[in-house]
Amino acid sequence: MLDRSRGEWGEAADDVSSMTINYLFFGLLKTDGKELDTDFKELYETFFDVYLDKSGDYELLEVIRPFYAFRGLVVASPVWYPNISLDTRRKLFNFIKNVLETDEFDYKGVDRYLEG
Repeated sequence: MLDRSRGEWGEAADDVSSMTINYLFFGLLKTDGKELDTDFKELYETFFDVYLDKSGDYELLEVIRPFYAFRGLVVASPVWYPNISLDTRRKLFNFIKNVLETDEFDYKGVDRYLEG
């Protein structure tokens, strides 16, 4: 059975943000919010590199920001993740705010979105 509640064909930005927010989230959890773990950052960049190379969907970088805001709110939520550190939560909220303030998402510069 397929869940088609959010649309018949899906949205690539939703799918990519759903997948890649996990690399950021677990990369912050690994360091307790001090910085983005380099192994998870490498997985994050590799996913993006391969996706963009294979799909040619560079427009995704122009439309992914609100999807990241939503996904970021989910993983930063104390309802869903009550035991993450304040530093990790702060980095996630920095990410949300900073992503929404750009015109086009720069996945290679993800570290700067985490800074306050």
